[in-house]
Amino acid sequence: MPKLTVVFDNIPLEPGLQTDWGFAAVVAGFAKTILFDTGANADTLLANMEALEIDPIDIGTVVLSHPHDDHIGGLAGFLRVNPNVEVFVPDGVPCEVIEQIERMGAEPLLVGEGGEIVQDVWTTGPIFNSTVEQGLVLIADGETALVTGCAHPGIDVMVEEAARASGATVQLVIGGFHLLKHSKRAAQRTAKKLRDLGVERVAPSHCTGKKAIEGLLKVFDDGFVESGLGHVIELGEGR
Repeated sequence: MPKLTVVFDNIPLEPGLQTDWGFAAVVAGFAKTILFDTGANADTLLANMEALEIDPIDIGTVVLSHPHDDHIGGLAGFLRVNPNVEVFVPDGVPCEVIEQIERMGAEPLLVGEGGEIVQDVWTTGPIFNSTVEQGLVLIADGETALVTGCAHPGIDVMVEEAARASGATVQLVIGGFHLLKHSKRAAQRTAKKLRDLGVERVAPSHCTGKKAIEGLLKVFDDGFVESGLGHVIELGEGR
């Protein structure tokens, strides 16, 4: 069964791992193993991958959500270990990011619109707000999941774009929801929007915020999945 493992996060969950501000996750079980974002630094990223028994050489595809340091800071160090990857970046990122990927010997692929990048794996395409961002859409065993780095454009907006790109209703959302400044009540309103869009389960971490997590828990109840560093979630288990 395809699964996602959080390998970089500022929210501790499993013991024996190094927390730091940022986010990265490894998606396995599809045609290629995917690294979504790289966290803030490679030392922490690679140490956590080793502790979780994930070999960086097994990664075939890297997808970057957006060009903030806490999501791409570990990229160069990762590519020193494994440059034999394609790196999907949303159109609109600074040229320096593309040049760094090329210098490290990897292949940058500029994403201009949403579409399938690996069988049953889509990108939302670039969504513009305070910064350009893309999400990763995974379909496994009848469940559609959206993985977000920070959801700067709005988590509900990203769910809508994920559904548009993949043609499927998003049932599970994983990652940063960018609700740090939201009150519990405001987060509940956002949670209800997600419910209205068809979302059944949420696994928030990174930049979601404690009050927002409480609001999401109140609305989703049994559909709330505790997440953080070391979290492993099997895709399709909610169906």
